[in-house]
Formats: sequence, structure tokens, C-alpha cells
Amino acid sequence: MTTALRVDDIASYLAETGWLRAPRDWHGVGVWNHPDDYEVLVPAHEGFGDARARINEILRCLATLEDRPVPEIAAEIARPDADTQLFQTFPADRDPGYTSVAEGYRAVQGVRDVLAIATRTVVQGPHFTFAGRPPNVVADLLRAAEMGPTRAGSYVLEVRLSARTSLPGGVTGRTVTGQIHEAITAAGEAVSTGQLSAFEDQIVTAGLSANLCTALSDLGGIDHGAPFEIGFRWGRAVPTESNRSSHRFPAGAGVLLREAADQLRTLDASGAATIAGPIETLHHGATRDEQWRISVRGEFHTGTGPVRRRKVWVRLPNQAAYDRAIAVHHRQLAVRVSGELSSSTGRVELVPDRGFDVID
Repeated sequence: MTTALRVDDIASYLAETGWLRAPRDWHGVGVWNHPDDYEVLVPAHEGFGDARARINEILRCLATLEDRPVPEIAAEIARPDADTQLFQTFPADRDPGYTSVAEGYRAVQGVRDVLAIATRTVVQGPHFTFAGRPPNVVADLLRAAEMGPTRAGSYVLEVRLSARTSLPGGVTGRTVTGQIHEAITAAGEAVSTGQLSAFEDQIVTAGLSANLCTALSDLGGIDHGAPFEIGFRWGRAVPTESNRSSHRFPAGAGVLLREAADQLRTLDASGAATIAGPIETLHHGATRDEQWRISVRGEFHTGTGPVRRRKVWVRLPNQAAYDRAIAVHHRQLAVRVSGELSSSTGRVELVPDRGFDVID
């Protein structure tokens, strides 16, 4: 792995993880320092002098600093485009890196379903529950995503997907991974209350469907009662606000998520709501229910809950409003939409009282 690493990728990794390059090089070698009193020398290019030995030293230093295995760090450096999710379970009475066949199968199935449901949400919009055959792009996404070996310490499933993966319908690896993160963040916030009432009808706008709640509960083992954790590392080739995050679900979270799944299947979206922010995507389908839709990401609020940052799908009334949305999107302006939430089409969306306003 070390011979395959590019110096530019090493430098971008160091910059992303808090290292600073000294103003001056040392004998043609870049000097990088970490706030915790670590220093490494980065060769000018792959064939420079003792480049291989220098790269090995860098990897050993990073392994010590980050308390991670060298192969894991090397793989991350070599794939700057890869968004990685770590699904960590904590099976009882098992050797590190092992779980029962029954629970391992359930965990893999849960991970697979998380990816599939997030892809459906990106394509079809948020639903309380998804039914019927998924669009073909779901199978494409599952073929593009990669699953790595388990890790010692507990039973960890690693999934990586290139942020630059491009699939039909405008689906990218980053949009799917971002949707997973958004929905899991909402799930974590609701679970932290310990109350089923936290899974109100508006939570589905984050992509938290009954199907996803069920998939997450499968990470809690056969009885859904064990803790689990989901970590995210974002490919630095496609920058985002934070390069790493982690969401821990305590013991019993899976049981609550199963109950939430049952509740979400019974709900309908209703009530007044407002979303203010830029238009993120435009959708123009062949059927009446698919025509003239946009998604807006920004400050979303209803009359019953706090203001949250969400992506909300908006159903526009006609072609003229859609054409206006295209022009606003191209100019990268923000909009404000007020109306009523509806799930009459199966998808949860905002139906405006009248078009939308452009925010100067």
C-alpha cells in the first residue's frame, strides 16, 4: 500500500487532519508539524530519494497519533474521494471482531437496507414508509458501494462509497451518504430523548422513514437491545463542513426504533410549515404527481416544533412556477415557501399557499 500512495494525497490528508506545513522545506523535503508535538518529513515526489522509507515513517507516526492500524490509514490516504461509514456493533460474550452468524447476517442486512433506503429517499423524496419495487438506481448504488473486513475491538462493518460516483437520475455517492448522515442525525436526536413522541410527523422530512428505523434497529442484535454506533469520514476530495462525525445509539435504542417504525407507518403529514433557503434540486417527472417539484434546504419550521435545518420537497402548482424556480436556482438565490405539509402522494412534501418568494 505504501508504494501506491501519492505525495499529494499524503499532503492533503495531513492538512485535513490538523497538520501544518512549515514555511521552509528541509533539503527539499516538506516539514509538517502537528499541535501534539509530532513532526514528519514529506518527500517532494514519489521517486524522491528515500521516499518509500519516509512514507513508511509517516504512516507509523499517524498510526501512533490516531491509534489506528497502518493499513486503515493508508487506505484512507489512497482514496481521497471515498466517503466511509463505520457501523459498529457490540455483541456480548464474543471475541473481538466476531459475532454470531445470526447477528452478523442481521447487521449486514441492516447496513444494506440503510444504503438502499437512503437512495430511495434521494430519488423519490421522503416517505413515512416505502413500499413496492425500488427504482433500478438502488441496485446500481449497492453495486458501487464497497464493504471492507470487520475490525477487532467489536464487530465493525466498514462501507465506502466514492463521493464522485455518478448514477442515473442525478444520484451521486455524496448525496446518498449525505442523506444517510442527515437521517441518522435525526434518529439520534429523537432516540436521545427516550420518548416515542420525539418521532413526530415532521421528522420524516430528514429522511427518517419507518423502513430506515427498522434497518437501524437490526444493528442492535437479535433482540434489538444492544448499543451500536455509526461513524462517518468524508472524502476530502469533495470538501464538507466536518470531515468526521459519530453517532452512538445506547442500549435499548433498537427497541425504541422498532416502535417508532410502527408509529411512522400510521402517520400522515399535515399542518402549516415554512422552509427558507436555496433551491438544491429540481425534479420534472412524467406523471402528474412527479411534475414541478423542487427541494429546498434551509431553516424549516412548523407551528409545533423548533426551527431545524432540513431539506424539504416542495410541490409547485404549474410550469410557470417551475420555470421561475429554474431561473432562481441558476442565479443561486434563496427562496421562502409557506404552505401545508402533505403526504397524499406517499411522499412528504410542502404544498405552497402560493408559489414562493425570492429572498434578496
